[in-house]
Amino acid sequence: MRSIRSLLVGFSATVTLVALGGFGIEAGASATLYKWVDADGITHYSDRPAPGAEQVHIASAQTYKGSTTVSSAAARKPAAATAAPKYTRVQVTRPNDGESFVNAGGHIDASASVEPGLAPGHQVWFVLDGTRQPEPAGGSLTMSFDVERGTHTLAVDVTDESGRGVLSSAGVTFYVRQNSVIANPPRGPLLTPPKKH
Repeated sequence: MRSIRSLLVGFSATVTLVALGGFGIEAGASATLYKWVDADGITHYSDRPAPGAEQVHIASAQTYKGSTTVSSAAARKPAAATAAPKYTRVQVTRPNDGESFVNAGGHIDASASVEPGLAPGHQVWFVLDGTRQPEPAGGSLTMSFDVERGTHTLAVDVTDESGRGVLSSAGVTFYVRQNSVIANPPRGPLLTPPKKH
């Protein structure tokens, strides 16, 4: 029974020393303590003197400064946006360069191609006769136009998520023709005016 009690007394003294040593760590300086054993054989420590107490000096404890930890906000901060892929091909695929549309009523279907594919947030815009169209081409990269007779040019622009130009294709030239009624007048006996004598 005595050995168990001695262990408990030793444990109590150790815990007390550790706790008081903690005060020394926070203060960062040495501390003076008083130690005594009561009638039951239990060792006590205090920062105040007691009858029969022995004065004990505790040196300042070593301190440790941990490495800087990353705050949770910094840990949640996303990595820098990855650079957009470099396009290997951006071009108008329809109409073909030099193509003519005869008697089509001015209706033209256009399409474009982008390789290796549009980056997220990027858009393709058709540029007809030097004027960018008011709406982007959309996912299908196609668009229809109604144009007048004559010579026209078509190109495409690629823009990033902020609307800045990334790349432009070479332009293609196409022609819209419409046969004229005057150029080929109708013929027949009733439509031929009489000859003057």
